[in-house]
Amino acid sequence: MKSAAFAAAFLVLSMGAAQAHNVIPGVAGFSGGIAHPLLVLSHALSLLALGLLAGMQPPLQRAALIAVCLAAMAVSFAMITFAYSSERAELLVLVLAVLTGLALASGLKVSFAIAAALAACLGSAILVDSVPAVPSVRETLLTLSGTALAAIVMIAVVAFLSATLPAFWQRIGIRVAGSWIAASAILVLALRLAKL
Repeated sequence: MKSAAFAAAFLVLSMGAAQAHNVIPGVAGFSGGIAHPLLVLSHALSLLALGLLAGMQPPLQRAALIAVCLAAMAVSFAMITFAYSSERAELLVLVLAVLTGLALASGLKVSFAIAAALAACLGSAILVDSVPAVPSVRETLLTLSGTALAAIVMIAVVAFLSATLPAFWQRIGIRVAGSWIAASAILVLALRLAKL
């Protein structure tokens, strides 16, 4: 787990030109930001996994995980306004999807500290990876606001729905979903690394 944390930190700290993009050509700004975490596979997998992980926590810790993710997004938002960028943020999002998916698939109880660390890293990485290609302050603010809103809503909805599942489905269904998320993220990660 420590080596994975070091690898994740290395990917976040690799600064360079941002490689963000519009998900749907012609749709930018707030609408493009909302579409980004829903239509970009790495983001959707990570947010789904984090929502499932949050749904396994008691209600107060579930709300705290969502708040931690939102706080990390706020910090990243501030960093981005000071021209921070990372060309490897998508790789970190995929690594976090793999780690969270494996944690879900294992069926082991994940401590709140580990879940909070995953939520903070994911919130930060998703926002850094969602910076628009257009060098406009207004466009960046609108896009990142839409991305943050869509990501938090997705995590909250998935957490709520997974928490309301019957115990059998929570135990089996979430493990199956975690294994699929991890496998999908590993495949996408392998394709991204092959392009480097």
